[in-house]
Parts: sequence; structure tokens; C-alpha cells
Amino acid sequence: MSCQDIIEVMKIMYQKGMITVLSGNASMKVSENLFCITPSSVPKHKISQLALVDLDTLEWSGPKPSIEYRMHALIYKNTNAKAVVHAHSPWTVLAAELGLELDPRRYVESKYAIRKVAKVPPLEAGSWDLARAVAEKAREADTIILEGHGAIAYGKDPWDALNKLEALEYLAKLEVLKRGMT
Repeated sequence: MSCQDIIEVMKIMYQKGMITVLSGNASMKVSENLFCITPSSVPKHKISQLALVDLDTLEWSGPKPSIEYRMHALIYKNTNAKAVVHAHSPWTVLAAELGLELDPRRYVESKYAIRKVAKVPPLEAGSWDLARAVAEKAREADTIILEGHGAIAYGKDPWDALNKLEALEYLAKLEVLKRGMT
């Protein structure tokens, strides 16, 4: 695995409609105290350079990191995560807004991808409040819904984290569609 995988994950999320051109972010630990993360204000399908963030000081080199770098850092500090991926998944956002329960045990696609789903209330993007709330939930769940915002997942590599978000989006879509049919 290399930080290049982060760039590929972002392209896939953009192509699948899980993020808009400037939304979403992904990161990966490159050492005990450093992680690479997508830059801020760069079209996600055109990323060529990543920021490198120090977990201890939160100082960075390279381009300005995503505003969510604090959230990624606190997940790394509070879990065994090796990679973190954040999407603005429309079906997941809608399902949460409708109050639908997203139980990953319901469908095979999510059952084997997601250990547990948690949820945090609406909080300002990029804020320390959001970073702390997500980090707290990440202690118990590997996939977290950010109400009115999106979802974030962590895993052993960027592909594992992406798979969790795709499985959550699949689950959310089925639950929203099922609700519309009853």
C-alpha cells in the first residue's frame, strides 16, 4: 500500500457519486506519527499531491490538508486504523435524516464489511467538536454516520475503508427504497 491508493480511492468515490468534486477526503498512516491526506480545495478526481500530517503536532508539509485532518488524526490516535475514508454519501445522509436504522447485519454486502455503525449529530465540518465526537464513536464502531454530512470509515487500508462506505451506502439505499415501497 502507498499513498497513491488514496488518490485512486478518491477517483472511485467521485465516479460513484459518493462525493462531489470538492468534497470528501481520505488518509493513510505512513508511519507511527505521520499520515498522508488529500488536499483541500483540489478537485478529487485530479489530485496529484497529498499533504503529510504529523500526528503529534498536527503540522503539515505539502499542500494544505483537508479541513477534516483533525478528525482523521483523532481516529488514528484512538483506534488501530491504518486508513480513513470520508464520503458525502447521499443515500446514507438521506437514510439518517429519515431516521432509518442501518443495521449492517441485514444484508450480506454490509454484514461482512462493517463491524458496527455509529452516528454523530450534526456538527460543523472541520471543527474540533466533530473530530472529538467521531473519535469517541470510532472506539466502538468502524463506520460512523455524520448526520446531515456523510459517513466516515476506517480500516486496515484505504480499500477496506472504502468497502465499508460502499457497503453502508448500499444498505442505506436499500432501506430508503424499502421504506418507499411500504
